[in-house]
Amino acid sequence: MADKKRKEKRRHTLSSMQEVTYSHEFRAADRAAGFANKKRDQ
Repeated sequence: MADKKRKEKRRHTLSSMQEVTYSHEFRAADRAAGFANKKRDQ
């Protein structure tokens, strides 16, 4: 029983880390796209 809970907690921690990584990469890509758009508009 306790072992199952530990596995679930580990999986949750991993998914949270992945979420942070993905959101960080997405924000960086979004900023790069916005920068490219501004450059093109000038």
